[in-house]
Amino acid sequence: MELNIGQNIISSINYIMSSIPENLTDLEKVRYIYINLGKIFSYDYRVIVDESVINEKIDYLNNEISRYKTCYQISEVLTILINGLIPTCHAEILERKLPGRRFIKEHVATSVSFSDGLKIILDLTLDLANIQGGLRTKEFGYTTNSKGEYDIISQKECEQMDKKLGFITDKYVDDYIYEFVQNLNKKDFSSKTKEEILDYKIRKTKEVFSKDFKGAHEATRYISTLLTKVLSSEELDKLRQYNLSYSNSNDFNLITVYAFQDYNLYYSYSNELGFNKITLDVISDLLKNGWKTNSNSIQSIFDNEHILKK
Repeated sequence: MELNIGQNIISSINYIMSSIPENLTDLEKVRYIYINLGKIFSYDYRVIVDESVINEKIDYLNNEISRYKTCYQISEVLTILINGLIPTCHAEILERKLPGRRFIKEHVATSVSFSDGLKIILDLTLDLANIQGGLRTKEFGYTTNSKGEYDIISQKECEQMDKKLGFITDKYVDDYIYEFVQNLNKKDFSSKTKEEILDYKIRKTKEVFSKDFKGAHEATRYISTLLTKVLSSEELDKLRQYNLSYSNSNDFNLITVYAFQDYNLYYSYSNELGFNKITLDVISDLLKNGWKTNSNSIQSIFDNEHILKK
């Protein structure tokens, strides 16, 4: 199902509410809502520079819901839809602790209880990249808490539901990536340098698995999944990932830089231009023209004059 994913996604939410197929189990209905909401939300990465966006209220009164939301708003919408559309289920917002999270407020997800006693955790925010990339979900009934109070939904059951609901016909993108890597490993690279091999892998991966993401957060998580599966452990050890941000009174933009400094290879991702190979000069020019980074290591590269002159 193709959904409108403009800035105001209220029409898409209304479509999800009115399009749930008949003759579904309650779990399948929850899965239908979960996957389709995952197609239209993007994580609000303004939170990087302004944590107050976590507290922004959803504007139901004016029929306006932006696609850019944090885990709080995303969990709220998911909870409201499940409770409103499936009377035999009860959903509520659940606070979770995530390793490495440095925001003042904890992360939140959604707990869903079913009439037959099933109880699961849904963390749609963490699954946005998987859903939009056509990958297997990793947060739909995939984990429990330290007390083991929640049930686990197997990947096989999710796959069966997705085929029934029309989200996949044959395989997930994960499976195609596996086949791609198997074929890549058979290729003869004996005449190429390490730099040429790495660049070929990245360019070929982009060619085969490129997707149009509306949010930078989902895109970079998808790219990380691809690189982790396609590149060797030696190549991944050389990878450093940095964010460059640009903000003014009207907008906030983000560029992610993938640097393989030992190979002298650099790539970038932005919502507007996608994934591209770049040079140090490009990054240097961005830093000179209002773009900023919180990474001391990448900033030091461009503060070093003899490197900039190369």
